[in-house]
Amino acid sequence: MGSKLVRDAVMVSLVFGGSFFALTKRELIYEYIGIHPRDIVEARANRMDNSEKMDRLEKQAMTINGSSTSINKSPDGHFWVEARVNSGSVRFLVDTGASVVALTPLDAQKAGHSLQTLNYTAPIDTAAGRIMAAPIMLDIVAVGNVTVRNVRAVVIREGLPQSLLGMSYLGELQKVEASRDLLILRQ
Repeated sequence: MGSKLVRDAVMVSLVFGGSFFALTKRELIYEYIGIHPRDIVEARANRMDNSEKMDRLEKQAMTINGSSTSINKSPDGHFWVEARVNSGSVRFLVDTGASVVALTPLDAQKAGHSLQTLNYTAPIDTAAGRIMAAPIMLDIVAVGNVTVRNVRAVVIREGLPQSLLGMSYLGELQKVEASRDLLILRQ
Protein backbone atom coordinates (compact mmCIF):
# COMPACT_ATOMS: atom_id res chain seq x y z
CA MET A 1 0.00 0.00 0.00
CA GLY A 2 2.86 2.38 0.88
CA SER A 3 4.58 1.89 -2.48
CA LYS A 4 1.34 2.67 -4.36
CA LEU A 5 0.97 5.88 -2.38
CA VAL A 6 4.56 6.90 -3.17
CA ARG A 7 4.07 6.01 -6.86
CA ASP A 8 0.87 8.10 -7.01
CA ALA A 9 2.57 11.03 -5.28
CA VAL A 10 5.45 10.89 -7.77
CA MET A 11 3.00 10.77 -10.71
CA VAL A 12 1.02 13.76 -9.41
CA SER A 13 4.29 15.68 -8.89
CA LEU A 14 5.42 14.88 -12.44
CA VAL A 15 2.11 15.97 -13.93
CA PHE A 16 2.02 19.23 -12.00
CA GLY A 17 5.73 19.86 -12.57
CA GLY A 18 5.40 19.17 -16.30
CA SER A 19 2.35 21.40 -16.55
CA PHE A 20 4.12 24.22 -14.72
CA PHE A 21 7.19 23.86 -16.97
CA ALA A 22 5.01 23.85 -20.11
CA LEU A 23 3.15 26.93 -18.92
CA THR A 24 6.26 28.94 -18.07
CA LYS A 25 8.29 27.80 -21.10
CA ARG A 26 5.50 27.74 -23.70
CA GLU A 27 7.29 30.20 -26.00
CA LEU A 28 10.27 27.82 -26.23
CA ILE A 29 7.95 24.86 -26.82
CA TYR A 30 6.08 26.77 -29.55
CA GLU A 31 9.35 27.68 -31.21
CA TYR A 32 10.60 24.09 -31.00
CA ILE A 33 7.47 22.68 -32.71
CA GLY A 34 7.32 25.55 -35.22
CA ILE A 35 4.30 27.47 -33.96
CA HIS A 36 4.47 31.14 -33.14
CA PRO A 37 2.05 32.46 -30.48
CA ARG A 38 0.93 35.12 -32.97
CA ASP A 39 -0.24 32.28 -35.28
CA ILE A 40 -2.52 30.99 -32.53
CA VAL A 41 -3.96 34.47 -31.90
CA GLU A 42 -4.57 34.97 -35.63
CA ALA A 43 -6.19 31.54 -35.99
CA ARG A 44 -8.54 32.31 -33.09
CA ALA A 45 -9.41 35.69 -34.60
CA ASN A 46 -10.10 34.11 -38.02
CA ARG A 47 -12.25 31.42 -36.42
CA MET A 48 -14.24 34.10 -34.56
CA ASP A 49 -14.61 36.17 -37.76
CA ASN A 50 -15.86 33.13 -39.71
CA SER A 51 -18.25 32.25 -36.89
CA GLU A 52 -19.64 35.79 -36.84
CA LYS A 53 -20.01 35.77 -40.65
CA MET A 54 -21.92 32.46 -40.53
CA ASP A 55 -24.19 33.83 -37.78
CA ARG A 56 -24.92 36.92 -39.89
CA LEU A 57 -25.60 34.82 -43.00
CA GLU A 58 -27.95 32.53 -41.11
CA LYS A 59 -29.83 35.52 -39.67
CA GLN A 60 -30.10 37.07 -43.15
CA ALA A 61 -30.99 33.78 -44.83
CA MET A 62 -34.67 34.56 -45.34
CA THR A 63 -36.57 37.75 -46.13
CA ILE A 64 -40.35 37.76 -45.92
CA ASN A 65 -42.34 40.26 -47.98
CA GLY A 66 -46.07 40.11 -48.70
CA SER A 67 -46.78 36.79 -50.41
CA SER A 68 -43.15 35.97 -51.16
CA THR A 69 -40.12 34.73 -49.31
CA SER A 70 -36.52 35.26 -50.42
CA ILE A 71 -33.84 32.77 -49.43
CA ASN A 72 -30.15 33.65 -49.63
CA LYS A 73 -27.69 31.04 -50.82
CA SER A 74 -25.66 29.66 -47.94
CA PRO A 75 -21.85 29.57 -47.99
CA ASP A 76 -21.97 25.88 -48.98
CA GLY A 77 -23.69 26.86 -52.26
CA HIS A 78 -27.13 25.46 -51.36
CA PHE A 79 -30.44 27.00 -50.39
CA TRP A 80 -31.48 26.01 -46.86
CA VAL A 81 -34.79 26.90 -45.20
CA GLU A 82 -36.35 26.45 -41.81
CA ALA A 83 -39.99 25.55 -42.42
CA ARG A 84 -42.99 25.00 -40.22
CA VAL A 85 -44.28 21.51 -40.91
CA ASN A 86 -47.58 20.76 -39.16
CA SER A 87 -46.77 21.82 -35.59
CA GLY A 88 -42.99 21.31 -35.81
CA SER A 89 -40.00 23.01 -37.36
CA VAL A 90 -37.83 21.29 -39.97
CA ARG A 91 -34.64 22.43 -41.69
CA PHE A 92 -34.78 21.61 -45.41
CA LEU A 93 -32.39 21.61 -48.31
CA VAL A 94 -34.35 23.07 -51.24
CA ASP A 95 -34.20 20.45 -54.00
CA THR A 96 -36.02 21.04 -57.28
CA GLY A 97 -34.82 17.61 -58.42
CA ALA A 98 -36.84 15.85 -55.72
CA SER A 99 -40.36 15.10 -56.92
CA VAL A 100 -41.77 15.10 -53.38
CA VAL A 101 -40.87 16.46 -49.98
CA ALA A 102 -38.61 13.86 -48.35
CA LEU A 103 -38.22 13.70 -44.58
CA THR A 104 -35.75 11.97 -42.33
CA PRO A 105 -37.38 9.87 -39.60
CA LEU A 106 -36.40 12.48 -36.97
CA ASP A 107 -38.01 15.28 -38.98
CA ALA A 108 -41.13 13.16 -39.54
CA GLN A 109 -41.41 12.88 -35.76
CA LYS A 110 -41.01 16.68 -35.45
CA ALA A 111 -43.93 16.98 -37.88
CA GLY A 112 -46.06 14.80 -35.60
CA HIS A 113 -45.86 11.42 -37.36
CA SER A 114 -45.31 8.27 -35.31
CA LEU A 115 -42.51 6.15 -36.74
CA GLN A 116 -44.28 2.96 -35.62
CA THR A 117 -47.24 3.65 -37.92
CA LEU A 118 -45.20 4.30 -41.07
CA ASN A 119 -45.48 1.77 -43.91
CA TYR A 120 -42.49 1.70 -46.25
CA THR A 121 -44.42 0.71 -49.36
CA ALA A 122 -43.56 3.38 -51.94
CA PRO A 123 -40.66 2.66 -54.30
CA ILE A 124 -38.48 5.73 -54.82
CA ASP A 125 -35.73 6.00 -57.44
CA THR A 126 -32.71 7.89 -56.11
CA ALA A 127 -29.22 8.51 -57.40
CA ALA A 128 -28.12 5.59 -55.23
CA GLY A 129 -30.79 3.28 -56.64
CA ARG A 130 -34.31 2.22 -55.73
CA ILE A 131 -35.38 2.40 -52.08
CA MET A 132 -38.65 1.99 -50.22
CA ALA A 133 -40.19 5.03 -48.54
CA ALA A 134 -43.22 5.64 -46.36
CA PRO A 135 -45.77 7.96 -48.00
CA ILE A 136 -47.36 10.54 -45.70
CA MET A 137 -49.42 13.71 -46.01
CA LEU A 138 -48.34 16.95 -44.37
CA ASP A 139 -51.20 19.21 -43.32
CA ILE A 140 -49.14 22.37 -43.74
CA VAL A 141 -45.67 23.36 -44.92
CA ALA A 142 -44.80 27.04 -44.47
CA VAL A 143 -41.56 28.72 -45.51
CA GLY A 144 -41.77 32.26 -44.20
CA ASN A 145 -45.26 33.33 -45.18
CA VAL A 146 -45.50 31.02 -48.21
CA THR A 147 -47.82 28.24 -47.06
CA VAL A 148 -49.01 25.12 -48.85
CA ARG A 149 -51.58 22.74 -47.39
CA ASN A 150 -51.94 18.98 -47.94
CA VAL A 151 -48.42 18.35 -49.18
CA ARG A 152 -47.46 14.85 -50.34
CA ALA A 153 -44.26 13.64 -48.70
CA VAL A 154 -42.26 10.52 -47.99
CA VAL A 155 -40.17 9.40 -45.05
CA ILE A 156 -36.91 7.75 -45.99
CA ARG A 157 -35.71 5.38 -43.30
CA GLU A 158 -31.96 5.39 -44.05
CA GLY A 159 -29.44 7.24 -46.18
CA LEU A 160 -31.06 10.68 -46.25
CA PRO A 161 -28.76 13.04 -44.29
CA GLN A 162 -31.21 15.96 -44.36
CA SER A 163 -34.82 16.53 -45.33
CA LEU A 164 -35.50 17.78 -48.86
CA LEU A 165 -38.03 20.44 -49.84
CA GLY A 166 -39.13 18.98 -53.15
CA MET A 167 -41.61 19.68 -55.92
CA SER A 168 -44.74 18.51 -54.07
CA TYR A 169 -44.32 21.82 -52.19
CA LEU A 170 -42.47 23.97 -54.75
CA GLY A 171 -44.77 22.93 -57.63
CA GLU A 172 -47.79 24.34 -55.79
CA LEU A 173 -46.34 27.86 -55.79
CA GLN A 174 -47.16 30.53 -58.34
CA LYS A 175 -43.47 31.09 -59.03
CA VAL A 176 -40.04 29.91 -57.95
CA GLU A 177 -37.29 32.24 -59.14
CA ALA A 178 -33.62 31.40 -58.81
CA SER A 179 -30.63 33.63 -59.37
CA ARG A 180 -27.01 33.07 -58.51
CA ASP A 181 -27.39 34.06 -54.85
CA LEU A 182 -31.14 34.22 -54.22
CA LEU A 183 -34.20 31.98 -54.40
CA ILE A 184 -37.62 33.64 -54.33
CA LEU A 185 -40.79 31.71 -53.52
CA ARG A 186 -44.08 33.38 -54.54
CA GLN A 187 -47.53 32.26 -53.61
